[in-house]
Amino acid sequence: MALRRYTGAPPSNVGREAKYSVVSGTHDDNIRLVYRVSDAERELLTTSGHPELAAMVNAVKIEMRGSPRGAFYINEYGDVLVPDGEGGAYWAGHYDRRLEFEYEGRTLSASAPAGLQPGDTWPGPHVGIRYVLAAGGGDIKFKTRSGTTETTVLLSRQVGAEPAGRLARRLAALMGGSGGRFYVNEAGEMFSPGRAAGGVGALYLGHIDDDQWFDPPEGFERP
Repeated sequence: MALRRYTGAPPSNVGREAKYSVVSGTHDDNIRLVYRVSDAERELLTTSGHPELAAMVNAVKIEMRGSPRGAFYINEYGDVLVPDGEGGAYWAGHYDRRLEFEYEGRTLSASAPAGLQPGDTWPGPHVGIRYVLAAGGGDIKFKTRSGTTETTVLLSRQVGAEPAGRLARRLAALMGGSGGRFYVNEAGEMFSPGRAAGGVGALYLGHIDDDQWFDPPEGFERP
């Protein structure tokens, strides 16, 4: 296959709990999540039944380095992204089935559980794509890199200053005026790690609104 470099917001998390991984299973490859239980405890959770997703990731991994399995992400557009190790990513395909992991009698997924409100502690996986709320709550941005060129992409440039500011102010009311990083997962849920009670868990920020968010990058097939 020919590798296709992704032109949207790249995955930039480095924590083990901030990414999915394809791992070897008994019969087929499984998907692994490292789930943060506390500051000192993490659980290794796996889910099966996603051979198409594993195959997408493995195809890119083999092309990149000659061997399958390893870390990947799914963004809010359903794009499956394989990090290149240099701050960018390759597109592996589109996937819209939700990953679910069982933990202590409950199901963990990217979808917010019923009744969860912005300002609550986010109970789901910490896998997501990083964005930054600008200081003062005036805009939202991400950066892309191509070779030695780094480009800052502003939400206000895509949707206009008013809707971008409206969403930024909503986030600033929860995160504070100094802004900072937050993440968006494949279900469109927003959270900011380290801001929950005690500074360990992630603070839930709500769901993105289609008319206030970045356009998906063009040139990648989606249903």
